[in-house]
Amino acid sequence: MSYRVLSPANEITILRLLFVPVFASLVVGGHDLAALGVLVAAAFSDLADGLVARRFQQQSALGMALDPIADKVLMTTAFLVLSFRAALPWWLSIVVITRDAGILLTAGVISLVAGYRPFRPSVLGKASTGAQISTIFFALAAQARLPMTPHWLVRGLIDLTAALAVASGFHYLFSLRHHFGSAEISGEAASKVKVRVKLE
Repeated sequence: MSYRVLSPANEITILRLLFVPVFASLVVGGHDLAALGVLVAAAFSDLADGLVARRFQQQSALGMALDPIADKVLMTTAFLVLSFRAALPWWLSIVVITRDAGILLTAGVISLVAGYRPFRPSVLGKASTGAQISTIFFALAAQARLPMTPHWLVRGLIDLTAALAVASGFHYLFSLRHHFGSAEISGEAASKVKVRVKLE
């Protein structure tokens, strides 16, 4: 495992963060095709940093932290600017952002109380992310008046994204609560063992 901070994999991730203000300014300015190109480039950078990290063994704590942050910053920005352009409804952006904020807040509190516990994305969570990406792409493509984006498709993706965001949000909260319960049980068991050792 590489401990170089600015490894090529991390540099690609940082580049994806730099795409965010460029993407936002293009969308707000109505340059939809250019914004779509930046979005596609960001998607390829997301694939590239993972491939580079695995191929050259450049996994690092910084990279594991930066990658999801870059993804969330780009996605959140995309929902906000597309809602500003009326390409997506504001209520959808509120649902998606509230869901992410709720999960992060709950996970943060549990980590503070019970200690850090690795938590893998669920199937519902992955489906929600996929729906969000598709919604952003096709909503922007519709703004650019590309022929592959009928109104019914964008409308269907909006409804699907909202439903999956709510479902996966509740699922994550339930799973996190279960993890927290397991941590409490483990802590109590450890305490009992320590007491028993001391008594013996």
